[in-house]
Amino acid sequence: MELTVELSERARRDIEQIADYLAQNWSERIKIDFLLALTEQMKLISKMPYLYKASQKQANIRECVMNKHVVFYYRVLDTSIEIITIRNTRQKPEGF
Repeated sequence: MELTVELSERARRDIEQIADYLAQNWSERIKIDFLLALTEQMKLISKMPYLYKASQKQANIRECVMNKHVVFYYRVLDTSIEIITIRNTRQKPEGF
């Protein structure tokens, strides 16, 4: 059974910020590749929600390393999966 994948408001903002950053600092093609890869990962975790390792800090949070530049964190709920946040390692965290 496939679970639906939902994005938290924070994850939605993260996607917008990463896409904008990639388009401005890399290329439109890199931005599209990111969005396609994210979509594929969402399909994968909808079928296999426990595929990725549990976080060492919080056991109910799982960590998906998409590639060396993108990591996202999600939790498996009763009937869905919630993507909590998406991190782009190409960018400096806010405040730096």
